Amino acid sequence: MLRHTEPARLGRFRILERLGRGAQGEVYLAEDTRLTRRVAIKTIRLNSRDPADQSRRVFALLEEARIVSQLAHPGIVTLFDAGEDAGVPYLVFEYVEGCTLAARLREVKPLEPVEAIEIAIQVLKAIGYAHAKGVVHRDIKPGNIMLAAGAARVMDFGIAKVLAARAAADDPFTGTPAYLAPEYIAEGKYTAASDVFAVGMLLYEMLTGRPAILGESAFESLHRQVTESFALPSSLAADIDERLDSLVMQAIAKAPQARFPTAAAMENALYLYLNPEPAGIADEGGEKQATLQFLLRRMRHKSDFPALTSMIGAVNRAANSETERVSELAGSILKDFALTSKLLKLVNAAFYGQFSGTISTVSRAVVILGFENVRQVAVTLALFEHLQNKSQAAQLREEILASYFAGLLGRELVSQAGIRDGEEAFICALFHSLGKLVTAYYLHEEFQEICRLQRAQGLDEGRASAQVLGITFEDLGIGVGAAWHFPDRLLHSMRRVTDAKVKRPASTDEHLQMVADLAAELCACLRAPDAERRAGRIATLASRYESLGIAPPLLDAVVRNAATELTRDAAMFGVSPAGSELLAGLSQACRLAEREDAAGSDAPPGAERPADTPPEPAAGAARGSAERSAILNAGIQDITNSLVGDYELNDILRMILETMYRGVGFTRVLLCVRDPSSNALKARFGFGADVDRILRQGFQVPLAPARDAFHAAISNGADIFIENVDGDRIREHIPQWYRKLVPARSLALFPLMIKGKPVGLFYGDCDQAGALGFDPPELNLLKTLRNQAVLAMRQKP
Repeated sequence: MLRHTEPARLGRFRILERLGRGAQGEVYLAEDTRLTRRVAIKTIRLNSRDPADQSRRVFALLEEARIVSQLAHPGIVTLFDAGEDAGVPYLVFEYVEGCTLAARLREVKPLEPVEAIEIAIQVLKAIGYAHAKGVVHRDIKPGNIMLAAGAARVMDFGIAKVLAARAAADDPFTGTPAYLAPEYIAEGKYTAASDVFAVGMLLYEMLTGRPAILGESAFESLHRQVTESFALPSSLAADIDERLDSLVMQAIAKAPQARFPTAAAMENALYLYLNPEPAGIADEGGEKQATLQFLLRRMRHKSDFPALTSMIGAVNRAANSETERVSELAGSILKDFALTSKLLKLVNAAFYGQFSGTISTVSRAVVILGFENVRQVAVTLALFEHLQNKSQAAQLREEILASYFAGLLGRELVSQAGIRDGEEAFICALFHSLGKLVTAYYLHEEFQEICRLQRAQGLDEGRASAQVLGITFEDLGIGVGAAWHFPDRLLHSMRRVTDAKVKRPASTDEHLQMVADLAAELCACLRAPDAERRAGRIATLASRYESLGIAPPLLDAVVRNAATELTRDAAMFGVSPAGSELLAGLSQACRLAEREDAAGSDAPPGAERPADTPPEPAAGAARGSAERSAILNAGIQDITNSLVGDYELNDILRMILETMYRGVGFTRVLLCVRDPSSNALKARFGFGADVDRILRQGFQVPLAPARDAFHAAISNGADIFIENVDGDRIREHIPQWYRKLVPARSLALFPLMIKGKPVGLFYGDCDQAGALGFDPPELNLLKTLRNQAVLAMRQKP
């Protein structure tokens, strides 16, 4: 029955009953009075008060409807017509009797794997057909899948694409959060690969009975979709085998290039899962993908790997926003104490000899070296930190040093050619052999067999790895890099150059690829045992890469310089020249025996820490007063040097905050600045545990009078230290908004005052009571940092 508030007619269609209501409008069962058939009508709510804008949107909707109405496929609910009645646009669909997949999942969850896969295959057939016609769906979800007469049919095909124009004005997202692809959430890019992701999430939910990501709000769901790893379906449902796990996880890979390349490819993989081919005729591409997914699963399940995956993912996903990405990158690095320590030592060493002075914070390293350089170095160190000193330590160490040496060769090659972007060439050359490196660690027995085949049968690396793994080191490395969100240029550089005579590069991407490949080949040549033939092989390489302007004398200089740097930097990996075949061979080839004798220890010349750089304790060790003071002093000097030149205020404030965080050992630190719209000091950025959640939920100190410790600090310009927020004399002075937001038991407040008025606040805390204690020299150093912030704000308000 119709309610009196609902329309009796829309155009020539007589409304019979309402079938449902959604965020975009209502759905009615209606009768087409001209053709005497039942149809489903969906009204579209455009929410525009401007008549001109309303007219424009209606026109766009009708134009898109005309395109979508051309889709004729048994798996797509047909769009018959579109129109407008009294300013209300509507779409007329074929009426299908049955139930939605959402209704089915409310009754039965999870579905049997065979039923779930068959539904997914039918959905993939439909969207694959539409993709071939140039149309994407954008809102694949259980509510848009009709189950009727044993078949799955997709509804609302392409309509969300029309509504994206309205969403751009009113809402940054179109679609349902649980099924939106990470690239759409993060960058607003929606492609056919995003539809594949949505079908993968649909299959995940059918198999497990729950979405892959659950959030208390749409924002939380979107955030977790981009930043968190998905649990294996088999961890939630016992009847899912490893092969089906692999197919689902490939479909919902974070990086679009790591997913199935098309809907048809995913459809075919699922079909073969249900109908396996006889042994011996497996598709080569499928075997490659199976090997890649097997390696990625083994990496995920290694007890030492989750931290690495999280670090590399977080660093590579650092926001593209100029205002936020520095804090995000620095915060990701600072979560790993050992990584922070090594990164700062590296940027202060002769490795970055073109920069004078001391760099004491990650934030300043970003300012001086550039965002991309620090991100690349952080990923490099994170990878090597986790892959060394394991059960296969000796062999792994050699592979790590070889990869690092290839990076040094790459940087020297572009430097000798007078080309900039040396650090990018370093990273590209270093990761050129990523597949070999991760195989040596995670598939060590297979790696040894590959090495045996190369020695016994004379096979090259590509053929040997393909014979043992079913995939080459090259393809394996690119797959792993894609899973770690490596940028496209870096992934491209991991491809081998196969030309017998290399042509002049036509683009920067091609040039980096050629440099990376030449560096890898040069490294392999120098590792070969036949030293007598080395000069001839180097000459052959120079001839092959002649288009890059590489002559044998230049290659000799490249090798010498890179070998010198490797000998110096080896201590970073805990390796002495005497303990490495690679280092020993390079010393002999480059006549560096006297440098090796002089080194004689695990700290070769040139690798020493600059005198001004504060000593770093081991990760997890408690810092003594002298160590804390050294870090604080180094930071103060670094900031003083920055204040003399041209600086960005936010860069200075981040450096001060980071110095407090590292020097004192706070659990978390935040910088709050005055926000006139809310009459509060609002947290802008921070470092430490759970700080992203705290910033998202809105840490802000009201400026309105209140009887609490925060107001006492900002109204009087007084530094306040609280040893225990639950102490008898302080409990009532801790505001409820703070207790709900932050789990800390002790805290410190350093207000920023200009002309007697609060303009900001440095906040630091510890989760344990009584953990904050400063001797007078440390307290003076903290106050100096606070004063530097005030000075910077005065100079650049």
